[in-house]
Amino acid sequence: MDHAALIVVLQLCGTNVEGKFVDSTVKLTEKVKLECIYPKKDVIIQTSWMKLNVTHKENIAVLHPIYGVHIEDKYNGRIYFENASREDKSLSFIKSTSEDVGLYFCSIVTYPDGIWEKVIEIIQTDAFEVSEKQDNPVFTKPGGNVAFTCPYKIGDSVQQVMWERIKADQVDTVVLCNLSGKQSFGSDFKERTLVDCSDQANSMIIIQNFTASDFATYRCVATGRNKTYVMSFTV
Repeated sequence: MDHAALIVVLQLCGTNVEGKFVDSTVKLTEKVKLECIYPKKDVIIQTSWMKLNVTHKENIAVLHPIYGVHIEDKYNGRIYFENASREDKSLSFIKSTSEDVGLYFCSIVTYPDGIWEKVIEIIQTDAFEVSEKQDNPVFTKPGGNVAFTCPYKIGDSVQQVMWERIKADQVDTVVLCNLSGKQSFGSDFKERTLVDCSDQANSMIIIQNFTASDFATYRCVATGRNKTYVMSFTV
């Protein structure tokens, strides 16, 4: 099998599209960057970038450690990979337009862990809102662990709790806890975040191995049947 056939086979594995948990939400700006950094040290075989087009995923680009970068004609001259290092597969737009709004998939095939995927949504500028309340300072050093505690104070049965990392033009999901106690981690935090989803009075998370890119604002959003409680922290 030649390398072109290998690329086609690996891309066809992800054509059935279902409801997706969004790892990051990015504001549409003139030059959007979609961050995709593989968090582990496995061997990366191939990386594919795709966009949801109504009912299917359309191919954008493929990065291969031996055969290089292939960009589809539709995106050729519109995107680039600034630092396609071993782990960093982030995609940047030369000039973004409203047509670029939508869901994007960074899918990395690795050995021995298999497929790792990050789902990113670009939204219109006026839909990107970051309201902050009770900004509480938290201090740490790179490499340390940080604990956040969020007391709900809503006097209601909590339906879900969402923890997020907030940057200037981007919101990343840390973890989502629902009523049943199920945990859904953002792809950047799954391997290094501890959380207890069973407490109905407050939520606490611990983010381990804090990195330079983790210094940001963190937000806890607790949603009840009739009320929502928001608390934020700056690290």
